[in-house]
Amino acid sequence: MRRFKCIVSYDGSNYIGWQSQCRNNSIQEKIEAVLKRISKQDIKAVAAGRTDAKVHAYGQVFHFDTDFYLDAARWHWAINGYLPDDIRVKSIEEVKDGFHARFSVKSKQYDYVINLGEYDVCKVNYAYQCRHHLDVDQMEEASRIFVGKHDFSSFCANSLEQWPNQIREISSITFYRDGDILTISYKGKGFLRYMVRMLTATLIEVGRGRLTPADVVEMLEVKDKDVCKHNAEPQGLYLIKIEYEENAKSAQTIEEND
Repeated sequence: MRRFKCIVSYDGSNYIGWQSQCRNNSIQEKIEAVLKRISKQDIKAVAAGRTDAKVHAYGQVFHFDTDFYLDAARWHWAINGYLPDDIRVKSIEEVKDGFHARFSVKSKQYDYVINLGEYDVCKVNYAYQCRHHLDVDQMEEASRIFVGKHDFSSFCANSLEQWPNQIREISSITFYRDGDILTISYKGKGFLRYMVRMLTATLIEVGRGRLTPADVVEMLEVKDKDVCKHNAEPQGLYLIKIEYEENAKSAQTIEEND
C-alpha cells in the first residue's frame, strides 16, 4: 500500500464544505468519486481539516492510500482530468506511511477577506461585503489579544462535552490593505470549529465601535459559549497554506478545524 499527499485548491461557492455528508455535494465526495473512477477501488481522502460550506481553499491537503499502479505524476494528471473546474489538485507526491494530512500539521494559515468599498457583485462569493465603516487600527489592537495560547471556548462552536480542551495557540494575526480589500491573516497549529469566523466577526464589531478591546479581553477570559453572538460569513474565508513537520509521524492529539 502506498500513501500520496495532495495539495488541492477549490472554489467552495457551490459546495457544502469539505466533509462527505452523503449528499454528493462536498469536496471530499467529488475527489473520492474520481479516485474510484480511476482505480475501481473505494479510496478515502483524508484531509488536514474540514472547511465549511462556501469556504474556499488554495492549499488544502489530503492524503490517500492505494495499491493501484499509477505513480504520482499519472495520478495528478488523471485526477485533474475528471474533477470539475472549481476543484484542482495542485500537486501530488508519494510520502511515507508516517505522514498524516491531519495529525502531522505544524501550522495553518487562514485568510479572511473583507470588501470595504462599494458592494461588488463580482466578489459576492469571494469576500464579505461590509456595509459599515471600520476602524482598522482598533481592529488590529484588539487582534493582539488573541495572539498566543488561550482557551478559545468563547470563540468556537465545539461543545465542551464533545471537545473539553479548547486551548489553541495563534502565532500571528496580520492585517493587509489593498485598496478597498482588507485581508486578515491568521496563523496557528489548529483552529476550532468556526473559530476564525467568530474571531473575525468580533474584530468587525470592534471596527464598528460596538465592542472595545477591553470587551474582547472579557469575552476571552469568561469562557462562555453565549458571549460571541456573531459568525462572519463563510465566503470571505480561505484556507491558504498548511505546513508539516519534517519526517512527520502521526500525532497523538486531534484538533478540530474550521
